[in-house]
Amino acid sequence: MKRKNSRLDEEETRLSELLFNKTRKFTENISENKKDIDIDRKPAWIDDDDEKTPINIIPQVKSEGLYVQKLKQKYETLIGTPSWAKVKEKNDADDKDDEDDKLLRTVGHLQKTKTKSLKKDVLEIKKFPKINSETSNEGPFISSVEFHPNMSVVLVGGKAGIVSLFSIGGDVNSKLHSFKLKKWNVTTSQFSPDGSEAYIASKLCHSYCVYNLAKAEPMLVQLPRIVKTAKIFKLSPDGKFIATSDGFDEIYIICANSKELLRALKHNTNVESVVFSNNSENLYCYGIQGEITVWDLSMFRSIKKFMDNGCITASKIAMSHCGQLLATGSGEGIVNIYETKNLATQNPLPLKTIMNLTTKITDLKFNSTTEILSITSSYFPNALKLIHIPSYHVFCNFPKQNLYQVETVSFSPNSGYMGIGNNKGCAYLYRLKHFKNY
Repeated sequence: MKRKNSRLDEEETRLSELLFNKTRKFTENISENKKDIDIDRKPAWIDDDDEKTPINIIPQVKSEGLYVQKLKQKYETLIGTPSWAKVKEKNDADDKDDEDDKLLRTVGHLQKTKTKSLKKDVLEIKKFPKINSETSNEGPFISSVEFHPNMSVVLVGGKAGIVSLFSIGGDVNSKLHSFKLKKWNVTTSQFSPDGSEAYIASKLCHSYCVYNLAKAEPMLVQLPRIVKTAKIFKLSPDGKFIATSDGFDEIYIICANSKELLRALKHNTNVESVVFSNNSENLYCYGIQGEITVWDLSMFRSIKKFMDNGCITASKIAMSHCGQLLATGSGEGIVNIYETKNLATQNPLPLKTIMNLTTKITDLKFNSTTEILSITSSYFPNALKLIHIPSYHVFCNFPKQNLYQVETVSFSPNSGYMGIGNNKGCAYLYRLKHFKNY
């Protein structure tokens, strides 16, 4: 029995060695061989010129490693690091983009971006304290309410010839500066594109005022002798040109810097209103009989003429900030809106005709995003409508208060605020909640 058992034990041992010991020895052998392997890493590419280049090409460099480092620094200083050599660190946003890409590849459709557009029926609006509540002496008619292009500052001017600047945005609109122009009836005002100057004009005077904001000094500038009064006065968006007219059949182009007369442009009829294109390359002149002439200011020549559809007596013309829409207002209270790309034909048709007012249009303004068009008639109380673009619906909730006869409407650079001047010496301020910035 013992002998038989011993044979069984030997057989079991032999099987164990076959099954386990060989595997263990194989693993041990691999570990030993791995230690003995000499890993020889060779560069994928060798430049023979590197061996010929002496290390002393850069002074005070003795070691080869330091030489390579210095050479790299010198190359990056002179040439810069190539884009392919830059290592972009992966952040959380990149991880999210990768996840989005994987998702798009999986589901097989494009991800739609959500954009908030202005609602067409109700305008979210909040009334602020009057801009000129601290002064209220600019005149019974507030004809100019202009927002500064860079700072939350508003210029208010009126029939009394007093011009005031106010800081807005808080519970109280504090006056910054005020000055009086004797025997003036302020008709219009505009800030220069950089906001350093304000151009102010009166339709009764043979001069205009350039107000330096840094020095707080107004300076009167005489118009060219041929211009009697500045019934029309417009500064180009780039601040290089001034277009002015005394209401007859000529428009005068003045250099804003040198104050010199550049050219007189002849219109067929008396000019009622002018507007520059958004890039200041063209000037649109609106004649009393509804004829619109487009002038190329690089050559001072007429490039296009057409009649405003259905116009009997012209009144006001305005251009959107994007340059895609042109609005005209007539003496009958009708507003036509054209797409500028469709003005090439001889008799272009308006994109939309608005007939919400019945008296003469005296003011037209687009907001900065071309989502709102204000149409105003100062001949009738509360004759102000805000039109939603592109639906062309009238915002039904404005105005709710009695604004009396509205003289002017303006929007801040990012449409966060709206200013309104009336015939009661008030400059109203409203916050348009849809637009987040000043």
